[in-house]
Amino acid sequence: MRKLNLLIPSINRVTHPSLCKCLRNNGEREVRIVGVDMNPVGIGPHLADAFYQVPARIDPKYLDTILDICQKEGIDVYYAIGEEEAIAASKNKSAFEAIRTKVVTPGTPEMLTIATNKSLWHDYFNQKGIPHANYRNVYSVDMIAKAAYEMGYPDQDIVFKPAVSKGGRGARIITSADLSREYYSIVASEPKMSLKSFIEILSPLRGKEFMPLLAMEYLPGISYSVDVLSQNGEIHYSIPKIRLSGSASNTINGQVDLNPKAIELATIACKVFNFSYMQNYEMKVNNQGRPMIFDINPRGGASVALCAAAGANIAYYAVKMAMGETIPKVDIKNKLKMLRFYDEYYE
Repeated sequence: MRKLNLLIPSINRVTHPSLCKCLRNNGEREVRIVGVDMNPVGIGPHLADAFYQVPARIDPKYLDTILDICQKEGIDVYYAIGEEEAIAASKNKSAFEAIRTKVVTPGTPEMLTIATNKSLWHDYFNQKGIPHANYRNVYSVDMIAKAAYEMGYPDQDIVFKPAVSKGGRGARIITSADLSREYYSIVASEPKMSLKSFIEILSPLRGKEFMPLLAMEYLPGISYSVDVLSQNGEIHYSIPKIRLSGSASNTINGQVDLNPKAIELATIACKVFNFSYMQNYEMKVNNQGRPMIFDINPRGGASVALCAAAGANIAYYAVKMAMGETIPKVDIKNKLKMLRFYDEYYE
């Protein structure tokens, strides 16, 4: 099979060495990786075969820069990984087609806009009758307490987070528990505070621009990161992995767990968005033992390497899909565990 040139944005992400391994160790062809990042200092120049510094993804010049690099490097497939990139690339597919570059982006701009806004997709799920956690949309500081009490606070812990955010930024667990007693055991991935303290933090925003929040019931059970590969809403692979340890955006230790309820919910979500290529659904189990989605990513998850180790290299299969090639059918190794540790590069 002929060699392919791939463009990987945000190449300095800490989990991109594993993504590049998945793409290179595909068992059937040579892959050349061109990496881009707004930061010239990082893993990218060591990791990629060629590296370019680019503007920020929200910069108006970003897409034109990417198009120029694709043309210069003869890029076959552009991985539009981030939310802004996925939407921009979806809107401008014809520009990439004109230079013969395929784009890995999961859906239409309209569906991607909904899927990357927690308030919008909760409303969308509600309209479509898809199972979802109890929630409220919050549009001002004065709505915070009302939302919390309507959802069962102080008996029920509530999660507040920006409607549009990444990697758990801004998320807070609002609890009535005595936090002085929990101080020595609270982990950084679960930032807890009282309702009073939360309102005090945001009170300077009264009467000013306020970024909408989503208030959602706290889901106390197991965390799942479910990676999906699909085409026009039809599933090729849906691979749930338990997050044994890690942060809201990165699994450190994980284990494949082919929970049929998690697979079913990811399948429903994928179909309603009519997604193609890779998506990642973050779930936690509620008090009734059912997984509930709490975040949707229009890309593979940070633990996509575990999918490859379990038998399905969906990061590479997405490239094959873009090239119009057949997706292999393989069995998934259930209960396979991933242990992640640091490595070093030197310059």
